[in-house]
Amino acid sequence: MRITRLEPQRRSKRRVSVFLDGAYSFSLDEKTVSRLGLAPGTELTEADVERIVRDEQLSRAKEYAALLLSYRARTEKEMSERLARKGFTPDLVEAAMARLRELRLLDDEQYARDFTRDRVTIGRKGRWNVRAELVKRGIERGTIEAALDDAPDELAVARDLAAKYRGRHARLEPDVLRRRLYAMLARRGFTPDVIRQALDLSEED
Repeated sequence: MRITRLEPQRRSKRRVSVFLDGAYSFSLDEKTVSRLGLAPGTELTEADVERIVRDEQLSRAKEYAALLLSYRARTEKEMSERLARKGFTPDLVEAAMARLRELRLLDDEQYARDFTRDRVTIGRKGRWNVRAELVKRGIERGTIEAALDDAPDELAVARDLAAKYRGRHARLEPDVLRRRLYAMLARRGFTPDVIRQALDLSEED
């Protein structure tokens, strides 16, 4: 097969339509065309075409993954799902993710540690809440528990939240205030044991 024409696409000037033996065959990024030295008259085998197209698609998958990571960190599950929704085949998704792992740009263990720290210290959330969010993001149970074991002191966070709530609702009856405090901390994902300690409650309360 021979390249008979290279033509910039109308909708994307950065992409080039490649015509083989007079008929449109596939498109490439202009940088790929330049890098490979493709030009009218270049002879290609079927194997050449398959390799070029796959390398181009893999490059696009990596670029899209990098774009997603520029917004925020992602778990492996999140990245896999986004790449698949973009239309990349399973083998391209795995190849792109393998490269991200190699560069330590995709690391579920680090993600879990960072997420847990931020949710507790900034989001003011308890372990139950953090655990549920990490499960939803596809993190393995063992990785989640390891991250929670290294988490900041959630009791201190719960006590701080309780103190601020008391300050804003000081006029409430003690029993009402206690119930509302308990409910507020429970909604944020603190365990009953942590809540009792934060509110200085006994086991019977």
